[in-house]
Amino acid sequence: NAAGEPEVTDLAELLNSMGARIQGAGGSTLRIEGVKSLRGAEHTIVPDRIETGTFVAACAMAGGDIEIRDCHPPHLRAVIDKMRETGVRIEEGPDNLRVRSPRVVRPSNVSTLPYPGFPTDMQAQYMALMTQATGTSTLTETIFENRYMHVAELQRMGAQIRVEGRTAIVTGPTPL
Repeated sequence: NAAGEPEVTDLAELLNSMGARIQGAGGSTLRIEGVKSLRGAEHTIVPDRIETGTFVAACAMAGGDIEIRDCHPPHLRAVIDKMRETGVRIEEGPDNLRVRSPRVVRPSNVSTLPYPGFPTDMQAQYMALMTQATGTSTLTETIFENRYMHVAELQRMGAQIRVEGRTAIVTGPTPL
């Protein structure tokens, strides 16, 4: 039941280039054979998919039109697909995204899932976007308990959010 996120695979690649013996990164089982020491290595870390997704959500909420460079769209498949459901226009390049806000944000339900599903770390940003959607959306958190700590702050800003167990029901649009 090993984590399969791109960041885990990237770390395993770095460690292997330093002399570690790690097999199975990205899958459900990691096999690690101990080594006496590691050596130095040069490595470029994988672009942060949560940072990229946050910029996409911010652009959508702000009514923007942006280009995000030096990202890796394949790592964001679930986020890009969900954002498109809301009306966000996204053009993908090999290492960039062009993002344009919709005139009207459409409601869309989401459940967090292990990679390659919708990341739990994007749930708060997506919820903030859904406060601007015309209609009702549900967000179901399947990874962590008590992951809705941000709800009270959004409510203080005027958001209409009701939490029922692991599901948050968001009704919008609401000016924040």
